[in-house]
Parts: sequence; C-alpha cells; structure tokens
Amino acid sequence: MKNNPNTLQKILLAIFGIILVVFPLIAKNGYQIHILNLVGIYILLSLGLNIAMGYAGQMNLAMGALWAVGAYTAGLLNTRFGFPLLLTLPCSIIAGGLVGGFVGLPALKVRAHYLSIVTIGLNEVINIILVNETKITGGVDGISKIAKPVLFGFAINTEFRYYYLILVTVIISFLIAKQILSGRVGRNFRAIRDDYKTAPAMGVNAGYYKVLAFVISGCFAGAAGALYAHLNAYISPDIFEHKTTLFIMTLTMVGGMGNLTGSLVGAFILPVLQEYLRAIQDWQFVVYGLAIMVVVLFVPGGLMQIATLLKPYVTSLTSKFKKIKTGPTAGEESNVS
Repeated sequence: MKNNPNTLQKILLAIFGIILVVFPLIAKNGYQIHILNLVGIYILLSLGLNIAMGYAGQMNLAMGALWAVGAYTAGLLNTRFGFPLLLTLPCSIIAGGLVGGFVGLPALKVRAHYLSIVTIGLNEVINIILVNETKITGGVDGISKIAKPVLFGFAINTEFRYYYLILVTVIISFLIAKQILSGRVGRNFRAIRDDYKTAPAMGVNAGYYKVLAFVISGCFAGAAGALYAHLNAYISPDIFEHKTTLFIMTLTMVGGMGNLTGSLVGAFILPVLQEYLRAIQDWQFVVYGLAIMVVVLFVPGGLMQIATLLKPYVTSLTSKFKKIKTGPTAGEESNVS
C-alpha cells in the first residue's frame, strides 16, 4: 500500500484548524484573543500585498493607506449613518478597491523601485488628507464610538465572539485569493511578474492586470480596515502611517512572498513577536529592516522556502523512522539472509 505524500500535510492542517477553533476556550485572557484577532486582520493585509507584489510583481507600498481607506469608510458610515457591519464591510471593500486602482495607475508608466517611491508618496498624501480634513475624518483625534457588529440579531461585542467572525472572514478570503490565483488572472499576474516585456507578446493586457492587482490588493485592505474599525471602536491617522506598511511588508516577506501560505505564517509569527519586542520600542523597525535584508539576500522565498529546502530531510527521517518502527521489508530480510 503506497503512502499518500499529502497525508501528513492534511493531518497537520486538521490539527492546526482544531487549535484555531478551540483557542478562545483555552486562552488565558482576553488580550491573547485580541492579539489573534489582529493576526487575522494582518493576514488579510498580507494576502492583498502578496497578490500585488508576490504574484503580479507590482511594488505596493501604500497598504497602510488602503487599510485606512477601509477603516475610515466603515467608521464614517457607522458613526454618521448607523450602517451595520453587513453594509460597512462591502462598502469598505469597494472603497479600498477603487483607491487601490488609483494607486496602481502609475504602474502603467513606471515599475520596480520607481513605482515603490510613487506608492510611498501616495501613501503619505492619503495620510495627510486624514490629518487635515478634520470635518470629515476628525483629524488627529480620529473617529471614536464605532459600534460593535450585530449580525442577524447576535451582538459581536466581545473579543471571543469577534475572533470567530475574523476567522470565518480569513478562511473565505484565503479561498477567494487561491481561486483568483489558480485561474487565468493568476497566470497573467505571474507572466507579468516573470517577464513584463514578453507578457504582452503572449496576449496579456499588461496594463489592465497591473491595475487589477492593485484593485484586488485594495479590496483585501478595505476588508481588513472595516474589521479593524469595528473591533477597535476607534481609529486615527497615526495607526495607518508608513511604518504600518513596513510592518505588513516585513511579515509578508518573512512568511514568503509569492506564497499564500507564507502570508498565514508571517502574519502569525511577527505580530506575536512584536509583543515581545515592545520593550525595545523604536528599535523594532531596525529588527524589521534587518529581517527584510536577510530575506532578500539569503532566502527570497522566506520561511516557506526554508520549509521547502528542509522537506527532503524531513521525508528521509520520516521514512527511516517508519522502517525502524515496522522492521525490514521482505526484500530487505532476504538480502540480510
């Protein structure tokens, strides 16, 4: 009977899924659940950035601003018009996608580090608007008293309940991202990333798909913004400054750029690690910068590349363990005799 090579992966995935479901029941306090809620939001942001940069090869350093667009859309609609999450969430996704498309327009003319500089500039422009348009955004004071969600009469008013809302959203978003990248759109993204000059000769509308990558990235950021606004009940411009984009890019690169699973891994490890780095405050960004340098120079595929390199050794050790446990086969016994 042949062993299925994916059996171990399925078992580990099942165990991980069970842990995610029962974690709130075994958490020591609400703060631990809050950290996991933030992890879910960072996963959404990382998925969006990974689609634009990892799969389409488009430098998007405006994720903080796109996240802000989603959060402020939800915050304004809720506090001024009383919109519930079921309405603020799709509106934030649409707003994030539209602004993402606008941010992606320079990709039609520039690329690589030039595009990164342009997106940084657009990130700062949006942040300046949030600070100065006090009548709309509340300025530096931000928006407070954003209501907790109520879904079908059930109040999502605790970290415990919000955890499962974010968990379901992350699972759906991951499946959507996987579906997008497994089809024609994903193939065209990779064609542009691998050779942007040859892609048009292969029938790929490079300009359209470059902007589309930013639109999709903005949609994921918009969803993250809406969930964050209702979770935190308060938003302000300083939350979405450029350092936020640096953090999102770091966790995506550490996890594995161009790998959706890498977004899950990086978005889980770095926010948890961030809690232990609070003691060094501003030195956190030195750590993030060093992490990016190490990944770029030595392991461009991040932790997922390391896992791929270690896989043959793990498989070899597993097979040796099985042989020790089950004893020699019939063929091996005859050779010994």
